[in-house]
Order: sequence, then C-alpha cells, then structure tokens
Amino acid sequence: MTLCVCSIPVVGHAAVTTVQALDLGTFLMLNDDAQHEITINTNGSYSYDSGFVLIVAPQEGIFDLDGLDSLRAVSSVTASQNSPISGGTGSFEMYDFQTSHPGVTDADGTLEVTVGMTVSSSGTGTSYSDTTRTGSIQLTVNYL
Repeated sequence: MTLCVCSIPVVGHAAVTTVQALDLGTFLMLNDDAQHEITINTNGSYSYDSGFVLIVAPQEGIFDLDGLDSLRAVSSVTASQNSPISGGTGSFEMYDFQTSHPGVTDADGTLEVTVGMTVSSSGTGTSYSDTTRTGSIQLTVNYL
C-alpha cells in the first residue's frame, strides 16, 4: 500500500491568491489493478472508490483572481491542466474540471473561483511511491 498526497496550485496571467489549495488529500492505494478515481466537487463534497483508503480528506480549491476589470460580467471560467501531476512512481490523470464563481468581478476587479476535478490512477498495476505529488492548472476567465 502506498501513501499519496497531491495539491494543485493555479497559474495564469492575472494575479492569483490561493485562499484554499486544491488538495487531493492523503490516501493509501490498495492496488492499481484498475483505474481508481477521486472526485472533488466545488461544494466541498468528495468521493473516491474502493481502490483507496482515506487518511486526510481532499478539499476544493478556492482562488482569488486579482487585477481583472472592475464590475465586469463573467460568462464562464474554465480550468485545464497546465502541468500533469508528478512526483514519485505511478501516475495520475486530471480531468472533469469543475468551476464555480459569481457572475461579475467585484469593485476591486477580483473574482473568487472555486475549483474541483476528478483524478484517476493509471490502472496498470504500477506501484505508487509514498510521496507528495504536485501539478498545476490554468484558469481562463471569459467575459460577456
């Protein structure tokens, strides 16, 4: 069994303040005989399948994007992988990103964005080393 801790910082062109890091938590992986998933939702809920044993709960990411237009209507915010999760042996894939945000930036040009996602193990029978893993995502703000 292997311990895996993953956290994902955000990168982008606006100034980013991490209010709460997107953290996949701490899990023991029982085996990698199939792809196993961890899902973190923007409302703080999470789920994981029987391939993992939870030690520390995952948490959604909350980020303030600063330096945007003041009181500007936002149509959407998309999240995408900027660099894959790496560190140690075994790999995870990030996908099904979720974001939630208000419909407009505040008077200071700040937009608070909450991010969730799903990650999966490789499912190839690989042994996962006991280590902290990191990756990064990019947030794109689309105005109306």
